[in-house]
Amino acid sequence: MKIKEFLGMLVLDSNANEVGKIVDAEFDKETGKLTKIGISLRKNILSSSVIEVDFDDIKSIGDYVLLNIDIDKEAIIKEKEAKEEVAEEEAEEEAAKEEAEEAEEKEEAVEITVE
Repeated sequence: MKIKEFLGMLVLDSNANEVGKIVDAEFDKETGKLTKIGISLRKNILSSSVIEVDFDDIKSIGDYVLLNIDIDKEAIIKEKEAKEEVAEEEAEEEAAKEEAEEAEEKEEAVEITVE
C-alpha cells in the first residue's frame, strides 16, 4: 500500500465506531516500519483534534483501519478542549501581569523625572 492511499483512510475502534481519519504516520528511521499513526478526530467542519495511536494497536488494514482498542472520541475532545481553555487562561493571566509590570515601570520612570 502506498502512503498516499493510507493517509485519509477511515479508522474504526474495536467496537466498529468511527474514530476519524489518518492524517499522519510515523516510521522507524532504521527499519522503515510504521510505529504510530495520527488520527484526526473531527469536532465540526472548522476544528479537529489529533491523537496518536501505536502501530501495535492496529488490528487490521483493509478498506479501513481497524483498531484493537476502544477510543472514547467525545471524552478525548472534551479533555483537549479543557486543556486548551486552561492554556488560554494562563496566557491571558501572564499578559495581564506583564501589562501591570510595564505600567508600574512607566509610573516609576515618571516619578523619577518629576523629582
